[in-house]
Amino acid sequence: MANIILFSHGQLATGLADSCKLIIGENHFKVLNILLDQNIQEIKNNLDVMIQSFDDNQPVIVVTDIPGGSTTQTAIQRISDNKLPYVVTGMNLGLVMSLSFLSLSQDDEDNKNKIRDAIEESQKGIYLVNDVISCNDELSDDDDL
Repeated sequence: MANIILFSHGQLATGLADSCKLIIGENHFKVLNILLDQNIQEIKNNLDVMIQSFDDNQPVIVVTDIPGGSTTQTAIQRISDNKLPYVVTGMNLGLVMSLSFLSLSQDDEDNKNKIRDAIEESQKGIYLVNDVISCNDELSDDDDL
């Protein structure tokens, strides 16, 4: 399993980690939630501690909630500091589950391709269900969407 930090505003990261544990069993996520009473330096320090807590030989993926948000901006600064190789934004349950099964190596391009594939796969699970139902008026309880 990949080394993953779920990094969000509020309790979103905690909720996603709990949901993944319910669906796929044990996970190896670390969770960092931004709360109202925290300052930016405290948040940066917490992220650094989490990154350093993983095995140095294994890449880390930080999954953030909002593109351009403070979580993503903080994670991007870690890339600049060469402390963190991969930041993925747009956190959702399908994405987190897909990323959790990745086996990353020291091959940066291979890792990026695996992460891109996981993102693409999770995007396929985002659609307006009404469109699917209207295309198939005979949809039964046994049919998969």
